[in-house]
This record gives sequence, C-alpha cells and structure tokens, in this order.
Amino acid sequence: MSKKDDIISTALHLFNSYSYNSIGIDRIISESGVAKMTFYKYFPSKAKLIEECLHRRNMNLQESLDAAIAQCPAEEYLDHIKTIFYWYHAWFQMEDFNGCMFQKAVEEVSKVYPSTMQPAMEYKEWLTERIRFALEKLGINQSFQLASLLASILDGMTIQAQMDKNSVKIDEYWKRVYKLIQLELMDV
Repeated sequence: MSKKDDIISTALHLFNSYSYNSIGIDRIISESGVAKMTFYKYFPSKAKLIEECLHRRNMNLQESLDAAIAQCPAEEYLDHIKTIFYWYHAWFQMEDFNGCMFQKAVEEVSKVYPSTMQPAMEYKEWLTERIRFALEKLGINQSFQLASLLASILDGMTIQAQMDKNSVKIDEYWKRVYKLIQLELMDV
C-alpha cells in the first residue's frame, strides 16, 4: 500500500469511528506513520483529505453493492432492489458501522468545506440511478420519483440504525417497500 493509501485508510477509519471535526491532521499523521511533509504533499488541506476519503468510500460502497447485485439473476430486477435493502441491513450489523460517512460530512463539514458535498451527491445519485434502472426494467413509469423515495427510506434506515442497530427490522421494511412497488406496478 502506498503512503497516500495509508493516509486515506487511516483517515477513513478515524473519521468513521469518531467524526470529521474531532480528528485532527496531527492524529492522522501519527496513526498513519507518515511524515508531516509526506502528508501535505498528498493533502494540502483537511478538506482535500476528507474529499478524497469520501471519493474512496463512494468507490468502495459502489463496488460492494454491485458485487451483491451481481449475485442476483440478471433479469430479476425486484431482487436487485431487495438486495440493496438487505445489503444496507448487513452493513448496519457490521462492527465498524457508525452511520453514513456522507451524512456525517454533510452535517459536520460541508459548510466549511463545500467540496466535500460532491462525493456525497455522487453516491446518492449513483444509488438512486441503480434503483431507478431496476424500477424502470420492472415497468414502473415514474421510476425516478419512486427511486428517490426508496433512497430516502435507506437514508432513514441508516439514521435509525446509527441510534440502535437492532431497531431496523429489515423484513418489515422490505414488506412495505415491496407493497409500494406492487402498487406502482398496478398503476402502469
């Protein structure tokens, strides 16, 4: 792993475990084991580091979700959506789950470091598009509107899981999402 990757990996861990505001550059430098000059060579500001961390997080989430969806039969688009919901639930149960790093960035640092909004928006757009594509393939006319709603449900589940991992009853959520999709299909 390169020194830049060491810094990003360390920062991702610390930002996820704590917060963007409570973790300073000196701690990241210390825990990543790089020299201060090396750090600033790659990241001239904390904003650039956070932005790069969020881009990496975005890439990792997309790869993981795509791998999960790839396990579904190609033409079973309802399974694609279900897989996304159940993937989120599995994420909530992970030991290092501390909420969404994009939501945290928007809350904590986006006003000071506006550039950190871009990776958050890119992930949200990507997720909404993945859902929209599956809904469109199912034959839903207003697939973007429903995809946006389902992405918002995932956001709400994430916040709920951050408060209490065991409070997200995924089978109950999926049952209602499924009914909503069926209602939209009846409207075709």
